[in-house]
Amino acid sequence: MAGPIAAAAVGGALSILGGMSQNRQITKQANENWNNTLTALGIQRGVSEASLLYQGDEINRSIGAELTALIGEQRRASADTATSTIEREAYGNTAARLQGQVDMQAAQMADNITQSGDAALAQVQANLTNTMYQYNNGVYSASQQRANALNQRQGAFEMLAGAASNGFSFASGYKTMKGI
Repeated sequence: MAGPIAAAAVGGALSILGGMSQNRQITKQANENWNNTLTALGIQRGVSEASLLYQGDEINRSIGAELTALIGEQRRASADTATSTIEREAYGNTAARLQGQVDMQAAQMADNITQSGDAALAQVQANLTNTMYQYNNGVYSASQQRANALNQRQGAFEMLAGAASNGFSFASGYKTMKGI
């Protein structure tokens, strides 16, 4: 009678060990996949953000250069206006109005440059926000995949039920083999 009980115990123990090993493998693979996905997402996010921040810096430099060039043009136009008013012997209100036109045109051009730069920077900011959303979506998706993989593991009740089934099967096989 000890033989079938020993066979049942061996079968049950092997079943539990196999289930535990399978659970470890599932957990290990799920964690590896999750870590690899997060690493890839982090790299992708870092590259995208660095590129967008570089674009933002380039836009700022471009705006600065355009505004600096505009200041030079305004000074040249002011000098030309001053020369013109002296040559035409325009003084007082007339000279002030001519100079005011130069200043107003320069201010309009500066506003246009600033507005176009602001629009470009707003687009960069929108792209940075999209990059963050894509990263967060990827993390959520990776977490879901990990959870789904971990749900494939056997629970304690399932392992015990499998152990009992295998134990009975081993005991039955032992009896059949011995002809009991």
